[in-house]
Formats: sequence, C-alpha cells, structure tokens
Amino acid sequence: MASLKVQLSEETEKKFREAAMRHFGYGKGALSLAAERALSEWVARERRVERLLKDIGDPLDAIEGVLAQVKTGAVQLQHEATQIRSRKALAHAAHRR
Repeated sequence: MASLKVQLSEETEKKFREAAMRHFGYGKGALSLAAERALSEWVARERRVERLLKDIGDPLDAIEGVLAQVKTGAVQLQHEATQIRSRKALAHAAHRR
C-alpha cells in the first residue's frame, strides 16, 4: 500500500470525513476506502477526458462547418456564451453550498 499526504481546507476535510463514515462506517479504514474510491474515480474521469480530447484532435476541425447555418453575429454569440457561462457558474456555486 502506498501513502499519500494531501492538504485540504478544513471544510472539505470535515465534509469528507462525515461522508466517508456515513458510507463506509465509523471503523478503521473508512477514510482510506473513501479516498481510494474518490481518487480512482477522479483518475478514471480524467483518462476518459484525455481519450475524448485525443479522439477529437483539433477542436477547430471538429466543429468546422457546424456554425455555418447560424445567422447570429459573432459578437452576439460571444455575449450569449458569456451569459450562459455566468449562469452555469452561479448554479454550480449554489450547488456546492
């Protein structure tokens, strides 16, 4: 077994401990089991993203021609994209609380 030392905010550490113990019980090893699962899932997700990006290749090639039928101007699309990102960021922040 390998060992990994990490630094977490107090809030994250507290929430992690509570969730780990609720899920795996209050016995010895609950934190290690939860950390192992969390890190394994994160690594798997990152690998999926890397494979997807590799499969896509150049993003410009992937979307070439997709916007050809759009009649909205580039500036308006940028404003709309900014509004969408802002709404998603606010929703994400509210969800994390």
